[in-house]
Amino acid sequence: MNKFFLMPNLLKSASHDLTIEIVKWFAAHKYEVYITEDVGKLYDLPQFICNKHEALLKANCAIVLGGDGTILHAARDLAAYNLPILGVNLGHLGFLAEVDAMDIFSTLNDLCSSRYTIEDRMMLHTTVEENNHVKRIGLALNDVVVSRASISRMLGYSVFVNDELVNHYYADGIIVSTPTGSTAYNLSAGGPILAPSNEMIVITPICPHSLTARSLVISSKDQVRINFQHNRISHENDLQITIDGQQVISITNDAEIVIEQSDVYTHLVKLNSVNFYSLLRKKLGSN
Repeated sequence: MNKFFLMPNLLKSASHDLTIEIVKWFAAHKYEVYITEDVGKLYDLPQFICNKHEALLKANCAIVLGGDGTILHAARDLAAYNLPILGVNLGHLGFLAEVDAMDIFSTLNDLCSSRYTIEDRMMLHTTVEENNHVKRIGLALNDVVVSRASISRMLGYSVFVNDELVNHYYADGIIVSTPTGSTAYNLSAGGPILAPSNEMIVITPICPHSLTARSLVISSKDQVRINFQHNRISHENDLQITIDGQQVISITNDAEIVIEQSDVYTHLVKLNSVNFYSLLRKKLGSN
């Protein structure tokens, strides 16, 4: 790798000095580095500003400075460019940010010396059929969550896999997760943890009003369909879809949601020193 696109989270104060240090390191070692106009103006680095689309076409790697949320946003934003992403952690311990800020320069040496691997992570794409219209919602690296928008009332919905009814549920909502997202909201809702390199889909009801409603792990080739024919009509306009905890779309009782594996993958740069299971142990507070 010798051409890099730098994406700092401008809302994190720690990204300021680190961005400048990384840019200077690349310049000193004769590598190309690109930043967008807003980053260049804010951090006084005008000579490295490049049109975002052109930069993403030229770059070999995107370096994202932030936490897991920043990387989730970048994964969707950069999906069309098929570009490997390296996450630099400026937040809490996360599963997507590969390296800590204190290790950045040894990491850059590894990148430029080809001491890394690329791990492909499956994504989900969601469409909504509503009032005889089909709308493509977008990509998710972690999960697609269906819930009420405001009122604290159970949601009635039906889940189908490949057009076969799985069950009718009354719950606070439902999570449809990738293996990458299995350690996020799915984990908090009691769902199973999957190794992120797998290709599966996890369906987890949120606080179901049932002692027998459990998570379901299905093939990534399966199609998930959700409708709301059993929902309370009096609250039909109080539903929403949330993509990766960041993108929110309002829907009604008439909507039918279809969730499938996307043809697009997120490509994460992985270093040999970082292991998913040791990270999992740290995240869960075990010794």
